[in-house]
Amino acid sequence: MKALCTLPAAALVLGALARPFTPEDLVESTRLGYPVISPDGTSVAFVQTRYSIEEKRQFSQLVVQALGDHLQIDSPAMVVDFSKDARPNPPSSASATPESEDAASKHRLEPSQPVWLSSEELGFVATDAKTHQSTVYSVHNTGKHWSKPRAVFTAPVPISSVQYNAVSNTLVFIANVYNGTTTLDETAELDVADQERDDTAQVFDELWVRHWDSFVTPKLPQIHAVQLRSHSSNTKPKHKPKNIIKDSDVDGRLEAADSFVISPNGQHVVFVAKRPGRDYAWRTTSYVYVADIDGSSASPINDNGRGASSSPVFSSDGSRIAYVQMASPTYEADRNQIHIYSVEDKTTIDVATNWDRSPSDLLWADDNTLLAAYNEYGRNKLAKIDIASGTVTPVVEEHSVGSMQHVPHSNELLISYSALDSPTDLYKVSIDDGSIKRVTQVNPQLGSSVFLSAPEDVKFEGAGGSSIHGFLLRPPNFDASQTYPLAYVIHGGPQGSFTDAWSTRWNLNIFAAAGFVTVALDFEGSTGYGQNFTDAIRNQWGGKPFESLMKSLDQLLDSHPYIDRNRLTALGASYGGYQINWINAHSTAFKALVNHDGMFSTVSTYYSTDELYFPETEFEGVPFDEQARQNYEKWSPERNVHKWKTPTLVIHSEKDYRLVVSEGLSTFTALRRQGVPARFVYFPDENHWVLKPANSLRWHREVLGWITQWTHKDTIGESQSQKFVVQGEHLN
Repeated sequence: MKALCTLPAAALVLGALARPFTPEDLVESTRLGYPVISPDGTSVAFVQTRYSIEEKRQFSQLVVQALGDHLQIDSPAMVVDFSKDARPNPPSSASATPESEDAASKHRLEPSQPVWLSSEELGFVATDAKTHQSTVYSVHNTGKHWSKPRAVFTAPVPISSVQYNAVSNTLVFIANVYNGTTTLDETAELDVADQERDDTAQVFDELWVRHWDSFVTPKLPQIHAVQLRSHSSNTKPKHKPKNIIKDSDVDGRLEAADSFVISPNGQHVVFVAKRPGRDYAWRTTSYVYVADIDGSSASPINDNGRGASSSPVFSSDGSRIAYVQMASPTYEADRNQIHIYSVEDKTTIDVATNWDRSPSDLLWADDNTLLAAYNEYGRNKLAKIDIASGTVTPVVEEHSVGSMQHVPHSNELLISYSALDSPTDLYKVSIDDGSIKRVTQVNPQLGSSVFLSAPEDVKFEGAGGSSIHGFLLRPPNFDASQTYPLAYVIHGGPQGSFTDAWSTRWNLNIFAAAGFVTVALDFEGSTGYGQNFTDAIRNQWGGKPFESLMKSLDQLLDSHPYIDRNRLTALGASYGGYQINWINAHSTAFKALVNHDGMFSTVSTYYSTDELYFPETEFEGVPFDEQARQNYEKWSPERNVHKWKTPTLVIHSEKDYRLVVSEGLSTFTALRRQGVPARFVYFPDENHWVLKPANSLRWHREVLGWITQWTHKDTIGESQSQKFVVQGEHLN
């Protein structure tokens, strides 16, 4: 496998001075926000964040990077630099701002959502932590430096997904508003009234009650537009923002998705929304809407569609809209089918109908060609699709493409791009030949001085002769004559994939660097191998995937004698956590297990989860139907807890409403009541993912400590390796 272009070669092999990659390296690495390209195509702006363990602070910087064609990477220009105390309960003095700093100081504003107002004027959003008001600021490029931020527009509520169209001088954004209100001020007033209530009750008549990590409120995310006065030094709004979708459908109760696109002429906005109804929690159906920028009308273009819609995008002249939609109204992992809608004659054509992949994002390359991002064989790839013939031509086939956008006045795309052994950076890629040029290097510290293990593709035979693909990473200073413990990592979803991509969660190089041969496989249910393979997990949760994992493990051990059969561990999150519980009852191969946010009972999960369409599809019905109930019972780990013997680390978070915290508590209770060694790690302020830097560091130390304890050659099962002791350690 080729390394990412321009990645220092010394980062791929362990040199004399290279040291192992650590959780501290991962937590302190710089992370890229979504990039936006200037109208003239010469610069890109983005927010980068990093965390300092020593200072306990989070740093956010708005930077501008040149998009030149030379090989040397330009130093980015720092436009806004901000930091804050990242502790859960910082002392009041820690976040105090000196009196000398005015409200528009570059060090007072936490930048987010950069948006170009012209090629020389960059906007960004800063939201006040106390008042929750969002202000759009702008800075000008004077030629020598960027000017002091100047307020352009202030909303009395938080705003997100900010975009700007220069043709109509219109700023478009999403704000959460109460149904029936006509202005943002009304929503702000109702927020104040809600905070002053005597009671704290929340009352619900329909589902959802909560979603992902938040309880549902009466407010709806809706799209607003405000026209600006465009002057070289005085960009201000002409009028107050207008909600452009509130009068569009079913009492105005449309919930707009995060992404929307403004038409090239600035007169329309295309967006995705679900229609309200009592089936909200058990149907995935959503529609692509086109709204007039003045709010006069909004209507769906795919009213006859049944499944979830996504990724709408206008052609360059605004005459056509490409989007993807699934066929099933209840299956979130159905194949995305590409459609193109003609705005003038209101007809729709299907594109590449025989392509057995599920594209996630679309762009127009030209009038006859689309660009699509898609997952295939452990890579997130990019391809050109001929609209007329449906012919798919790969552009980028190695590693993983993230975000993508067209570079104006060129035949290039700007993409975020990463690999299992290379953090995310920005690159330019030629649409013609797929050649790639690096634009940024935001983590130079992870270069020649830190060893990152290069992934090796592995393939095994799974259940029923299926082909199981995955990746293997070796520890630093690997010696095939020695033996090593195994970290067998099982992905969630389950309709997902372990791709050749950098991640700040479940980064495979962390386990390899801790001395484990690390293997992650794509079993039945995984994406990127055709829709039939994805569908093969339905009503087979503890069946085919488990069989494939165990058959692949046997083949792995037979073909890799340097893996110590007596020091095997398995780790998984979400569905991977379910599989850990299933493994505990059906295999004695592992010395230790790690279950992050896993499922204990299929039945209890149904009645407590948020998205009911998921279990209803996976187990082919509802648990109060007699026949479907048998499916739930058959695949429920709870039915087999009496067989659990393997020491297990259980991790769960309070704000996980996909698999609620009682699933983790139940798992821990079942283990300890039977005397099985176990440890429960609880995060009161995290959701299905552990995202806060200090919590992430604790997570990694707990996980590495657990699997090291039970696989240490000299003290298996007796004590933790001193390298990862965390009991009683104070991280704050």
